[in-house]
Amino acid sequence: MRKRTVLCTVLVIVVAMAGVFSAFGADKINLYTSGSDNVRIVWEAVIDAFNKTNTGVTVVQQYLASGAGTRTDLPKLIAAWNTGQKEIDIDIMADISDDDLTRIKKEASLDALLKLDRTKIPNMVNILAKSAVAPDQSMAFRGTAVFIAYNSDKVPTPPKTDKELYAWIKANPGRFAYNDPSTGGAGSAFVTTAIYNSLPAEALTSTDVKWMAQWDAGFALLKDLHPSLYKASGKVQYTVKNQGSLDLLADGSIWMCPAWADMTLDQKSRGLLPASIKLAQIQPSLTGALTQVAIPSMSKNAAADYKFLNYVASVEAQDIFVKVMKAIPVIDTKKLPASTLDLLSGLQMSTYRTATIGALGPLLNQRWTKDIATLP
Repeated sequence: MRKRTVLCTVLVIVVAMAGVFSAFGADKINLYTSGSDNVRIVWEAVIDAFNKTNTGVTVVQQYLASGAGTRTDLPKLIAAWNTGQKEIDIDIMADISDDDLTRIKKEASLDALLKLDRTKIPNMVNILAKSAVAPDQSMAFRGTAVFIAYNSDKVPTPPKTDKELYAWIKANPGRFAYNDPSTGGAGSAFVTTAIYNSLPAEALTSTDVKWMAQWDAGFALLKDLHPSLYKASGKVQYTVKNQGSLDLLADGSIWMCPAWADMTLDQKSRGLLPASIKLAQIQPSLTGALTQVAIPSMSKNAAADYKFLNYVASVEAQDIFVKVMKAIPVIDTKKLPASTLDLLSGLQMSTYRTATIGALGPLLNQRWTKDIATLP
């Protein structure tokens, strides 16, 4: 009898533990992210803070560095929707742009994303910005903007307009660089701005292919600037990824480059960039973007997804995004401590400009590779 009692007790414990592990597995959510390394770092901080105050949900970050290839969640979601799959292991898609949402809309359907129930994300009332493509299926959680990063020891007065910038580049050959636009958003913003500044304002938020016929003037400008850019071994070099240009700026090889404001401020705060590196915005401003999160409609962990998104929209999480990443907040800044906002001092955000050109973006990069990257 004793052996039978012990055996029964063990079985009860095993069954109970199985139930615990099963419940744990049901609340494990995969957060897919992509971008520069500061994206990985800030999500680690947000997830850690969430885990300290929330039980029953475990968030696992699936990170792909920018420039390492297409983020895996986009094609996986599109393929799953188009083949009629009912489940997917992607629970939250983070750091997606309106261009990504446009791709989902075009190649699959916005129904591949869950229509967000705001009653389950009460903190979403804090969010002041929204997507122009899928406002019901996505939630903005930070803003990003590209500025001109410059060495103030070498450039005491930075250019104030796009025309002044282009004139400066030609007057200071070899002292400006931008990254291949297909490898990072800073170079992409520089190229997009150069091309779209000569187009009607509406083009910058349009996915209509008709605008491609008006790209010629912008590409002519990029060709004109090409000989004056940074050279190595006698040949113009376009850096790889956003970091490539900042590395050249840090070691003094160049004096100016386009760079993400959050990335630059973050690296300055950690001593990775000299104190002499400062940021300035030209007019019309270089383009930025709203960065968003979305939940695939095929995710089986919607309750846990909502719980985490509600935290992301909280003042506490927004404070982390600014402190750790120097992100542009998307909530009323009066809700944030003055010490946090001081970290963004010097950024002129009154002319913040976003670009939403959808599938035209990859086509723009393809033409740049054909027309500009191949120049001698």
